[in-house]
Amino acid sequence: MRSKVALITGAGRGIGKATAVVLAGKGFHIAVHDIDPQTAAETAALIREGGAEAESFAADVGDREAMAGVVAAVEAHFGAVDVLVNNAGIASDRCPLEQVTEAMFARSIGVHVAGTLWTTQAAIAGMKRRKAGSIVNLSSIQALVGWTEGATYNAAKGALIAMSRGWAKEFAPWNIRVNVVAPGHTETEMTVRNDSAELRAAKAKTIPLGRYAQPSEIGEAIAFLAGDGSSFITGQVLSPNGGFVIT
Repeated sequence: MRSKVALITGAGRGIGKATAVVLAGKGFHIAVHDIDPQTAAETAALIREGGAEAESFAADVGDREAMAGVVAAVEAHFGAVDVLVNNAGIASDRCPLEQVTEAMFARSIGVHVAGTLWTTQAAIAGMKRRKAGSIVNLSSIQALVGWTEGATYNAAKGALIAMSRGWAKEFAPWNIRVNVVAPGHTETEMTVRNDSAELRAAKAKTIPLGRYAQPSEIGEAIAFLAGDGSSFITGQVLSPNGGFVIT
């Protein structure tokens, strides 16, 4: 019996990298994607050092043809894409609505929504042929509670949830599951770069568990929805957020 193959977008760092490592530890072969070929290669090398099989692939998720090429290359190398984790994303623009530009909106939708759509579109044919597959899309707690001065990010991450729920119904006849992980505050390179230590400490106080998540903790949640232990779960949103109130 062959090992299952997981394609993870945006896996050069942060949650994507942690998810790649977690899934590799559970016996998956890993296709590491990132827009940055160097970070993708570094994640793949890290996984191989741990004794698992991995290969890196670089492309812009917002480029439909490029992502079709990535999926084709993954299938040629590994034989299949059994699990797709649409993780690639960018930070919120964090500005008042009056300052949102067309370029900001286009970039947020292009990476989060279009990137997820194009990658899934490319991978779904193989999953349908095999009548099996698991897709996990990365949203955010921002889609569930709404952040001030986050219009483009809120819109994109909210759209992912709606799109995923529709796909869960559309793909169910082929035994393909689609779920969403919507993390709360997580300590990644991006959050450390964008928020001061003082701001992160203040935000941590709003979380009942009193701290940010580690990327590996989000990776474990993704791995659960990706794996056979969640075989009767589809169309759901799991939000690992440390008890942050969702209203």
